[in-house]
Amino acid sequence: MSHLRANLTSVLAIFLLSSTTTHAAADLEISENLPLPECHSIGWVKANTHAKGSKTWDGVLDEAKWGTPAPDQLVTRNWDWKLTDQQWHEAVQKHGEGKHEDVKFDLWIPQETETIKGVVAISGHGSGETLYQHEELRRIARELNLALFKFVGNPMQRGFWPKSLLYERLTTMGHKLDHPEVGNAPLFLYGHSNGTGFSAIFPTTESSRVWAWVSMRPGITFQVYQPDAAQVPGLVIFGENDSFLARPSREENLAVVEVMRKKHRALWNSVVEPDTGHGPGPKTWPLVFSFLRHTFNARVPSDANPTATPVKLVPLPETSGHLGQNWDSKKGGYQTLPIAPFATFPADKSTASWLVNPAYAADWQTFQEKGQLLPIIDSSKP
Repeated sequence: MSHLRANLTSVLAIFLLSSTTTHAAADLEISENLPLPECHSIGWVKANTHAKGSKTWDGVLDEAKWGTPAPDQLVTRNWDWKLTDQQWHEAVQKHGEGKHEDVKFDLWIPQETETIKGVVAISGHGSGETLYQHEELRRIARELNLALFKFVGNPMQRGFWPKSLLYERLTTMGHKLDHPEVGNAPLFLYGHSNGTGFSAIFPTTESSRVWAWVSMRPGITFQVYQPDAAQVPGLVIFGENDSFLARPSREENLAVVEVMRKKHRALWNSVVEPDTGHGPGPKTWPLVFSFLRHTFNARVPSDANPTATPVKLVPLPETSGHLGQNWDSKKGGYQTLPIAPFATFPADKSTASWLVNPAYAADWQTFQEKGQLLPIIDSSKP
């Protein structure tokens, strides 16, 4: 496996770029292209390490909506599996690395930031590039002392193994920009569609390093069902008219957060954006930014310093948050959904969306009622 390590550390291209913001001349940005084998991709991992014929999925979602799956379907639909790095290495030795494809990595750091306090790690699959370039996200990054990191390419963009790939790239690229602390900084994860294979699955083994994560329009909600990530705040955003939400049914897909709340007391919330399909738009991003900001303030200590070691994140008791009534699929459209502190929430607390604090709860409620928060910044326009 030494040649795999060599592939990870050999840089084919490094470019110092300028940001498109008003601080363009001063910001730091580096890009790298690395050829990685397909054995890193989560699809390869699932196909070559998941035991055939074993029943590991417990039927967590709503089977009644589409009938009882056959035993082999229980296996193929399950994304909650246990895999050690050693088991992955053994599978690679047995099956081979597979073909190589380039993965492009980008790291952006506000020049005026002395010490990075956190990293927004983005799968470039789908809308990831739009988020990475978003003017408002970069403004928030300056304010909170965050770095932005993006990767795109089939070996990684839908999820990957081993998880150390992410830390290796952050550490290497951070050193090149004189910010070695980037490799120890806590993470906020974003994945769109099957990019959920990164954002929802990565925290299952790395929960101590992730302050929160987002699944935007998950392509497969079985990727979202991750009990080992239950205590990492999560936001799952569906599009009401997304064809993926209807397969096999709205009810089954929307049930995933409710079941995670009920079975595992997950610190998660779900949102359905009315009159939208599979892609987010300008109205979607402010809710993502609200979630990012409020979870950062709640979980990352104000005196956090990742210079020497990873930051110890603040654990959040379930009772410390607010709750919100989930969107009703039968009603559809814009809905005014009750919110309240955990202690006084009048409906079923076990399945309601968990909202990190009163300010985020208000934004969550407004988004479900009006479909947007104000102001809206559209970074696609000059």
